[in-house]
Amino acid sequence: MIFDHVALISKDIKNAIAWYVDKWNAEVLYQDDTWALIKIGKSKIAFVSPHQHPAHICFEVDEQFIFEKLQKETFKPHRDGSSSCYIRDPDDNFLEFLFWPKKGKQNE
Repeated sequence: MIFDHVALISKDIKNAIAWYVDKWNAEVLYQDDTWALIKIGKSKIAFVSPHQHPAHICFEVDEQFIFEKLQKETFKPHRDGSSSCYIRDPDDNFLEFLFWPKKGKQNE
């Protein structure tokens, strides 16, 4: 399990991306009207619409981790070929677990 990204709620994703690019020289990895992903240094930040995704911390996991720890969770497929599931910690924070198939991972 490795850290992948943190996701922040944004009321205006286009504006948020412009600010991070202008102020912090962020690299835009993906952007549409409902979410975006940027890279600053070696860290990634996702910006999500308030009613589509919760604010969360995301960890990339492999098949072994899923088998040992998340076998009862339902992973939902994404349009980029990955799949993920969300769980809540004891303080009600969301954690996302992201899985990329063996054929290759995007956004490296």
